[in-house]
Amino acid sequence: MSLKLKLLLVTILPMIVISVLIGTTTYFQALDLIDSETAAVEKRILASKKQEIQNYISLALTSIEQTYNEEPNGRASAQEEVRQILDNMTFGEDGYFFVYQLDGTNIVHPKLAHLVGKKWWDLQDPEGDYVIRNLIEKAQAGGGFHPYVWHRPSTDLVEDKLGYAILLDKWGWMLGTGLYLDDIAREVSAIREDFATSIRETTIVIFVITLAAILIAGTLIASIRFSEQRFADTRLKELTTRVFEVQEQERKRVSTELHDGISQLLVSVRYGLEMMESEAHELPALHGQAGKSLHILDEALNEIRRISRDLRPSVLDDMGLASALKSLGKEFQTQSGIAVSVIADRAHNRLSDRAKTALYRVVQECLTNVARHSKAKNVNIELLVSPKLLTLKVEDDGIGLPNPIPKSGGLGFRNIRERMEIYGGDVSLSRPATGGTRIDISLPLTKKSSLD
Repeated sequence: MSLKLKLLLVTILPMIVISVLIGTTTYFQALDLIDSETAAVEKRILASKKQEIQNYISLALTSIEQTYNEEPNGRASAQEEVRQILDNMTFGEDGYFFVYQLDGTNIVHPKLAHLVGKKWWDLQDPEGDYVIRNLIEKAQAGGGFHPYVWHRPSTDLVEDKLGYAILLDKWGWMLGTGLYLDDIAREVSAIREDFATSIRETTIVIFVITLAAILIAGTLIASIRFSEQRFADTRLKELTTRVFEVQEQERKRVSTELHDGISQLLVSVRYGLEMMESEAHELPALHGQAGKSLHILDEALNEIRRISRDLRPSVLDDMGLASALKSLGKEFQTQSGIAVSVIADRAHNRLSDRAKTALYRVVQECLTNVARHSKAKNVNIELLVSPKLLTLKVEDDGIGLPNPIPKSGGLGFRNIRERMEIYGGDVSLSRPATGGTRIDISLPLTKKSSLD
């Protein structure tokens, strides 16, 4: 064997081994990433659904509150009125409320009329779950969620459903509702497919680069290894960017559904109550109740708008980052009682929409940490824009960080750092001499296209 061939083998064989190891490691790490990220997305969507279900239950309780508490014209009349109200309350294509007595007898079910009046204590779903008795147990325990399989009216199929039940203890009724979970499976499947495609593309590219490196081994080996590292970093950033994009898409979807769906329904109800109030001047009791209902409805509308704004603030899209941060600070101060000072320069078109969203989410994460951990009384937010650099400072006067300061800074700080690294930003965590916690972010400002 010639020396030249030996040198070639010494160069090529380590490259092949290393490339195989890199490809295998990347593949299995990507699989782990798929599992963790899809689990996080699934958990987040499920939490959103749970909140949505609880909101529906709150709306139902508000609708029957007066009749249930006061029982005008006697208990039997009040129960009949409540049954009619709940029987007529539906939402979406397959949303409804159901009521069972504590012995399992159904007294309200808008979609499956054959259940009404019969006892279903021992009813089991196709997986053997005692649906009714378990929901009653959750209600008696103070209210809770219970997953099961149930008939879906719009498709006439049985599908996974998440139910929530509470107890109307004065009447011995279990009131419940729920949402079907098939959309979670669809979204998780789509995310897995996107990740799987990225894995296949990354694997193919790695081996193509390896083949090219074998053909031009020798003088180019060092540059090829460097290129592979840069490529791996790029792909990882793309995966991280994709995760954040999915988060924003889901937030925007839920925000739109709240604003365009439930909010519009409540506004329609409000118009009706206003008409009732205007026509009830000669009936003081009815006029007062209409006014009270309008007040409760306004509170529900404000809460829905707050949730929608937190998920995707319209001011960020309409007025820009500076206005959005001032609005966020004002909202946080109102909710938490912590004084917030915001100084923010306008970035105009110096930042892409995605970079503005990332900075907004960073400040949102910082304020969440302040509310949860800092015990602060004041928070200062400062956004400065110079010709070539954007700086962001979030500082509080709370209990501060432990000594020494953890390098990782916790999960929230890692999320902030990952968001900023996508746009070439630097993040630092410090404890000022006066106490509290301070986060500094610097982001280079270049052409807008480079930040997209």
